Amino acid sequence: MQGGVMWETFPCWSWESKEPVNVSTFVKSFQEIVPNQRWVFCRTEVAQTPRQLWTAATVSNRNTERGTAQARSLDAEFLRVLAGTHNVSEAFNRAGLANGSTTGWLLHIPDQSSLIDSETVQRDARQLLANLELTETSSPLEISPAGAKQLGVALDDSTDGTRIEASLIGHILLADVSSSQ
Repeated sequence: MQGGVMWETFPCWSWESKEPVNVSTFVKSFQEIVPNQRWVFCRTEVAQTPRQLWTAATVSNRNTERGTAQARSLDAEFLRVLAGTHNVSEAFNRAGLANGSTTGWLLHIPDQSSLIDSETVQRDARQLLANLELTETSSPLEISPAGAKQLGVALDDSTDGTRIEASLIGHILLADVSSSQ
C-alpha cells in the first residue's frame, strides 16, 4: 500500500441482526466457523476510524509476533489493545459485543507482513456474516465521543473529532507501554 492510502481504509464490515445477540451462543457459533484468529467482532461505537483500527492491528500483530501478547489469541489481543487495557476480561467488557446487540462491526486483522488478498477477505467476511445470520450494512466508521468513553478514554464535551482520534490512538499505545518493554 502506498503512503497514506493504508490509513484511509480498514477491512471492516458493519452489520445488523434481526434478533438481539446472545453473546455466549453467538461466540460459540462464530468459533465453529471462523477460518482463523484474524477475525473479530466488536461493538458499533468502539470501531471509529481506520487509523485507530490500524494502530490496534499493528500493536496486536507486533505483540503476538514478539511473544509479548497478554491475550492467548490474536483476536483477543486486538480487542485488548483496542480497549486500551492490560486486562483481557475488561477489554471484552469495553469493546466486545454486548448481550442484546443488534449492530456491530466484523473486523479482519491484516497480517501486515504480507499482501492482503482483498477478494478472499471480502468473500470470507460475507460468508461469516451470512452464516451467523447477520446482514451487512453500509454504516461508515465514525467518531463517537460516547464510544471513546466506553473504551475508557477521558474526554471533555468540547473535544473535536481529530483530538478524539488522537486520544483513541494514544489510548492504545499508552495502555500497551509496559508489555512492549
